[in-house]
Amino acid sequence: MATKRDTYHHGDLRAALIDAGITLARTGGPQAVVLREVTRIVGVAPNSAYGHFATLTALKSAVAERARVDMAVAMGAELEAAEPLAYLRAVGRAYVRYALTEPGLFRTAMGGDPTGLRSPAEFTAAEEQLKPRHHLVAALAGLVEAGHLPPDKTGKAALACWATVHGLSIMLLDLLPQMGPAEQDAAVDDALDVLLAGLASL
Repeated sequence: MATKRDTYHHGDLRAALIDAGITLARTGGPQAVVLREVTRIVGVAPNSAYGHFATLTALKSAVAERARVDMAVAMGAELEAAEPLAYLRAVGRAYVRYALTEPGLFRTAMGGDPTGLRSPAEFTAAEEQLKPRHHLVAALAGLVEAGHLPPDKTGKAALACWATVHGLSIMLLDLLPQMGPAEQDAAVDDALDVLLAGLASL
C-alpha cells in the first residue's frame, strides 16, 4: 500500500507544504508555521521539506506570500466600481474587514515575512496584481485621474492610507477586542473620514 508521501512529485510537495502552512497560520498566525508540524500535516518526514525550502524562513516567506494573495482576493471580492473617493473608502473597509475576519492570515500576510513587504507606492502593476496594496494603488490612481490628488503626492497618500488601515486593524485586534461589530464599523468610518479629509488638503 502506497504511503501518503509517495504521491508527491513534480512540485506537488512544495504546494502541499505551503497549504499546510496556511492551515496553521489561519488559526495561529505566523508563529504557528513550524516545520515539524507542517510536514506532519502533509505526511512526510521533516527532511523532505528541505528539497523545496532550504530554511524555515523560506517556507514562512512562501506562506506569507500566499496569505497576501488570499487577502488581495478577499478584498477584491468586496470592491465594486464606484467614484474614486467611495472606492478608496471601500478599499480601506475591505482591508480592516479581512484583518478582523482572518486575523491569523492577516498577521501572516503583513508580519510573517517583513522582507516581502514594500510601501504601496513601490508598485509595478504586472508583478503586484494579487497583492493587497494593488487595490490601494488603483484607488489612488483613480483619485489622481479625477483631479482629487496631485500626482506627486501619491507616495505620501499611499503611506498615510496604509498606516491608517493597518494601525486601525491592529488596534481593533489587540487593543480594543471588546468592540462589537457596530462599534468596529463606526471606528473604521471615523478613521476613514479623517483620512479622506486629510487627503483632500494635499
